[in-house]
Amino acid sequence: MHMITLGTCLDAQAENLLEAAVCQAQEAHGRHILLDLQALTTIDSRGLGKLFLTYHHLNRQKIKMSMVNPRPMVREMLEFVNFTKLVRIYDSIDEVTALEHNVLKPAELH
Repeated sequence: MHMITLGTCLDAQAENLLEAAVCQAQEAHGRHILLDLQALTTIDSRGLGKLFLTYHHLNRQKIKMSMVNPRPMVREMLEFVNFTKLVRIYDSIDEVTALEHNVLKPAELH
């Protein structure tokens, strides 16, 4: 799994940074790319378009894409455009790690 941390804004200026990070993860033969959205506060239409294109590009190559740590406003926007029907959003990195390794966290055992 390769994690890519996005900045505060996903717009036309950030497109190239996202694309370069995804290419770097692909070159390392990653099968799962995780976008950390914790710092992200703004996504414009071009940024949303880039996310959809990135998802479809990775999907064709059988690479899974997920997201983690979105702020409520960002999550709402992704849900509004139905992106969450394509890409799973996790609330924490611990949740991703547990599912990746098929291990139950101690809190889930009770």
